[in-house]
Amino acid sequence: MAARRKYLNYTTPWGVDLARVATAGWTPFLIHESGYQPALENWNHQGVDSPFWRFYYNPKPGCHLVFQGRKIPLEPKNAVLIPADTVFDCVGPVRACHYWLHFTTNRPGVSFSAEPMLFPVDDTMRGLLTQLIDTHQTNTDGHRLLHLASALLHVVFAKLDSPAQTLPERLSEVLALIARSPHTKLTNHFLAERAGMSVERFIRSFREHTGQTPAAYVLSTRIRLAGEALALTDKTIDQIAVETGFPNRHYLSRMFARQVGCGPAEYRARQRERKGR
Repeated sequence: MAARRKYLNYTTPWGVDLARVATAGWTPFLIHESGYQPALENWNHQGVDSPFWRFYYNPKPGCHLVFQGRKIPLEPKNAVLIPADTVFDCVGPVRACHYWLHFTTNRPGVSFSAEPMLFPVDDTMRGLLTQLIDTHQTNTDGHRLLHLASALLHVVFAKLDSPAQTLPERLSEVLALIARSPHTKLTNHFLAERAGMSVERFIRSFREHTGQTPAAYVLSTRIRLAGEALALTDKTIDQIAVETGFPNRHYLSRMFARQVGCGPAEYRARQRERKGR
């Protein structure tokens, strides 16, 4: 007979239970790109507007961002975190010594202002940034860059004064289901059943906490995931339509163009041709 195992509890009476914090907090970082250029000659881009987040750090002064008429200097003592859908200008009067991260994350049920945020670069951040830049300049080890970049983002997000989570746990689980299984038939009845509510109560509660109807939230999530797949994979548009819950590529194309402003094929082509940072 096998010996009885001990110490199987995931928590103790003395620690802080973080499982609920994790499920109600930010989604894991999907890091699209880590980059470093010591002397970009033309770092001037107007109307930068991306569906993903950005992290900027310039080891040398001289460049800045412009957001709603406000100048945001990029200096060695500060880093900038830029949420998705923030519109800003990059201004480079001098050659830009520039480190950047492009990544996706979100916090279901919590709205976040689309504006750049300045962070003082403390010793922890500076150490990680030094290692990231050194790695880019030496061997460009993708695995090392991924782990260092993840560590950097965790340090930055630990400094965020995040809004309090008011989303009930049952709705939080529904939002996680929508993101995890967009290909399923996510009807109001099905989602209400998963939340343990009547359909009417579910729709009312969902709108109260997210500002959207369940159907609108499901569609926007499917569009976002389809956009990520178009940009980051070589899957066909037909495959992406099926995997993100659209009946066919034609319906995906119509809904995508309505929300994004162009069709899936054009969106993918723009992603592959894009040279700006």
